[in-house]
Amino acid sequence: MKKSFVIASGIYLLPLFIFLSFSSFGKNGADSAAYKSILNLAYGNAPEERNLLDIFLPNQVNSNTKMLVFIHGGYWTKGSKNQLPKPLIQLLAGKKGYAVASINYRLVKDNKNRYPAQMEDIQQALRFLNLKADSLGYKRGEFGLLGASAGAYLALMYAYTADPQKEIKTVIDIVGPTDFTDPMVRGKNDEADKTITNFLGVADPNAPLAKESSPLLRVSAASAVPTIIFHGENDEVVNVQQAINLYAKLNQLGVKTQLELYPNETHEMRKSLFSVFMKMGIWLDQVYPSGSKN
Repeated sequence: MKKSFVIASGIYLLPLFIFLSFSSFGKNGADSAAYKSILNLAYGNAPEERNLLDIFLPNQVNSNTKMLVFIHGGYWTKGSKNQLPKPLIQLLAGKKGYAVASINYRLVKDNKNRYPAQMEDIQQALRFLNLKADSLGYKRGEFGLLGASAGAYLALMYAYTADPQKEIKTVIDIVGPTDFTDPMVRGKNDEADKTITNFLGVADPNAPLAKESSPLLRVSAASAVPTIIFHGENDEVVNVQQAINLYAKLNQLGVKTQLELYPNETHEMRKSLFSVFMKMGIWLDQVYPSGSKN
């Protein structure tokens, strides 16, 4: 197997690097005319616009068109749905024919909105997207989740622990943390430790909540979905071993998975994003084809 993996707790600048990597995409590929944008839909009533989402639809949307949902990073304290860059929308909605949603969720602020508030928001957002499916023309009841860093964690956690209807068909994990009990991510990494403590409101990595909120420790053969994992080997925020451990666990459970490790890459993954997104597209073609033809 070619060496390749990913981990993290909050890529905030990821969309900038994606934009730079794909800045020429629109010149040779699909542009905004290939999809329609429906912006700032309210799926809940959280303040500060934290329950808004955007939907991007291919022009040839139909009842078989699959939905991908992007969950942004930002250490669970910052970031927004606007982190989904236009070149990636062009690739997924304009070229490959997916319906794409990008969601805001409540951020940890002033000791409020700690876990599991974000999980509740994702659930509410998916319910809203199901309600909109018939009127907007895409397929209801099926989703792929795509997340970066803190958003990748939320995608993994939701798919593995909060989806009894089995609506989530795949997860794309870009530098997402997987184990909040891991000493390599807690006591030996001050930044990651403080971020996780703020998110959970619990400092002890051996506390029940740390275990209950760790995708690696919660996933089972019954709950797992096909998962592709991207990680930089020199990730300074979340140790790459978390990605390796999740990949091993999924293999042990007999779940389709793929691990893409990038030597010399940090949490930002700035040098390898073209590769990440090309491999993401191949993965989606295999496990979650769009259902649309553009």
